[in-house]
Amino acid sequence: MTSMAANDADGAGGMAPCMVNMSVLDLAIFMRVHRTNRVAVAGDVSATIGQWFDCVVDPREIEAGFRRMLALGWLVSRDSGVRPTIAGRRHGRMHLRGLVRMMDQGTKMLDVARMMSVLNLAMIELDGEHSDDDDEA
Repeated sequence: MTSMAANDADGAGGMAPCMVNMSVLDLAIFMRVHRTNRVAVAGDVSATIGQWFDCVVDPREIEAGFRRMLALGWLVSRDSGVRPTIAGRRHGRMHLRGLVRMMDQGTKMLDVARMMSVLNLAMIELDGEHSDDDDEA
C-alpha cells in the first residue's frame, strides 16, 4: 500500500458534511440510466454495465439497485422502467468528482475536468438543474 502525505486529511476545515453512500454499482446504474433518452429497464442496464466491467451482471442485481435508488430518490419510476432525478444527478456528480480526486491521490496534479474528459464523462453531463421530466430532449 502506498502512503502519500497528500492523502492524509488535515481535518474537514470549513467543508460541509456529505453523504458518500453511492456504491460503484449504483453510480454505474445511474450513469447508464442518465445517458439514455428513454425509460431504462434492468436487462438493458445490466448488459451495458457488463460491457463496461467486462463481466456478466445479473439483471436481478440491477433491479435491486433500482429499488434502492428509487427509495433514495435518485431514480423515479416511469412506465415500465426508471429515469434519473435531479437529486440523483447531484449525488452522482459529487461521487464522480470524488473518484477523480481519489485517483489523483490528493496531489491535485490531475485537472478534474480534464480527467473527466479522459474518462469520457463530461462534467456538464450531470450538471444543471433540469426537470426530472425533461428527459425526452
